[in-house]
Amino acid sequence: MQAGTVLDGRYRLIEQLGTGGFGQVWKAHDPKVDRLVAVKVLTGDGNADSDRQVARFAREAAVAGGLSHPHIVTVHDFGSALHNGPLYAYLVMQLLPGKPLSAVLEDRRLPLPKTLYTAACVADALDAAHEAGLTHRDVKPSNIIVRSSGKATVVDFGITKGSDKRHDITTTGVLIGTPAYMAPEALSGTFDHHSDLYSLGCVLYEMVAGQRPFTGTSWHLINQHLNEQPAPLRTLRPDAPGELERLVSRLLAKDPAQRPDSADEVYGLLEEIHDRHFGDTPPSRGPNIASEVVLSQAEAADGAIIPLRITAHKACPACATREDEKAARACTTCEGEGQVIREQRTYRVRIPAGLKDRQQIRIRELGGPGKHGGAPGDLYVTVHVQD
Repeated sequence: MQAGTVLDGRYRLIEQLGTGGFGQVWKAHDPKVDRLVAVKVLTGDGNADSDRQVARFAREAAVAGGLSHPHIVTVHDFGSALHNGPLYAYLVMQLLPGKPLSAVLEDRRLPLPKTLYTAACVADALDAAHEAGLTHRDVKPSNIIVRSSGKATVVDFGITKGSDKRHDITTTGVLIGTPAYMAPEALSGTFDHHSDLYSLGCVLYEMVAGQRPFTGTSWHLINQHLNEQPAPLRTLRPDAPGELERLVSRLLAKDPAQRPDSADEVYGLLEEIHDRHFGDTPPSRGPNIASEVVLSQAEAADGAIIPLRITAHKACPACATREDEKAARACTTCEGEGQVIREQRTYRVRIPAGLKDRQQIRIRELGGPGKHGGAPGDLYVTVHVQD
């Protein structure tokens, strides 16, 4: 295939957009309706594997063609044609402006508001597929097209599983899907809508953390999906809301019954997290707090874990509005300090070894709470070493 080829007497290929194990994707022009389209082309050579690929194309045309949804790619046509001898199967789809999420993630880690919106689009698409009795089975970044606005569209329904057995291309002993994003139960060939939610959890984790929850060779990945837990999300992205970390943990539960009940529930939770933390009022980081601690020489030299009480104050309600400075100093509520205790918290803090007198250490995110989902401030502790 090359630019200028007219496929099946209709689709003029303009520019190659990508390649893969299936063949090629081309930007093309359909003169019949005068529109630009994406054409996925597969070469068939008559062997069993090619027959399965053609069946997969037919499956994708039948499934995606029956779903009308703003976050699911629109399929326009499917067929096969001879070109210079070989037989080519082809699938004609909506031409989507944007890039695969896999390419976006190679360049950068997504901002959290964009991450939540992109994931919500995918959840919305999966909800429509699940309502139609279909499981995608291959939710992964390369099957999600992201536009500059963050809007995402799910593509490649070629290995979708449904109640209609006529197009089921599952082969005994063959792993269907992509191991890096497959649910534990899917590794043994058991799929339902909860499996798609697990895959969405893997994608969401990668968007937030900038890395996949599990990495390694295929068999190492399988063992991790079955038996291991990924690193907690906020250890890799401290500014991620706690609710988002909990949602991802639920999506990545080994037991399907412990995951959310539906993609619609996931969509609602993503919207709720977005509105709470990234709505009209932007998040702001909490204030830093300064404190002091007295250590013995042995504690300063060897390090220690000590209790540290943090006290937060507020303006004294009894004298804050008084204009008479003498009366304010005589206030019995705050004893002339002008402020009273609002809250006290005690933390067990690890003090590193080798500290010197009046040295200051920084403890991340033990300061004042952030607003509207912002991260907490830091705690700066000045150490006094006893003689």
